[in-house]
Amino acid sequence: MIKQIKLFVGLGNPGQKYENARHNLGFIVLDEIASSKYLDFKTWSNVADISFYEEANCKKWLLKPITFMNLSGIAVSSFARYHKIEPEEIFVFYDDFSVLLGEYRIRMSGSAGGHNGISSIIDHLHTNNFPRMKLGIGPLSKFTQMSDFVLSKFTQEDKEKISLIKETAVNLFNEINIVGLGKAASKLANRK
Repeated sequence: MIKQIKLFVGLGNPGQKYENARHNLGFIVLDEIASSKYLDFKTWSNVADISFYEEANCKKWLLKPITFMNLSGIAVSSFARYHKIEPEEIFVFYDDFSVLLGEYRIRMSGSAGGHNGISSIIDHLHTNNFPRMKLGIGPLSKFTQMSDFVLSKFTQEDKEKISLIKETAVNLFNEINIVGLGKAASKLANRK
């Protein structure tokens, strides 16, 4: 049975230097969700910026690790332990260069696929059994180093696709809170 999602995580790197970088698409999407609900973030325990959304006596947390991408698991696991949130109740938004820009994949579990932020979360939660949305930032140019590519900035031409993915993420967040993750994911898959 799919559990109710209590914690939504967006991955990225903190600081102005990384704003609008491809690797920060998880942050960008979570900021859009927070903005759609008129929410602000506050720093929690020096490891994450957090906010919460409450509707019908049900609290949903939003979390952006400020530990840098490769240590994302520290923030996620600390917060989850403190609030007694199970891995299956955590939903993660993150960039994936193997998915085309503007496209996405929803998975209920799985490997890190070479993503250091997801790898860190798996290590710290001791499981890969948490749902996630891979946000496309590809294709990766064969002439570009992966590290250079993911830290590069989105261009003006990317703006429309970024807007669409942000809108999709907000819709997914709303649907998860209304009908649950299973139905929300299949509804979104049918819309493609």
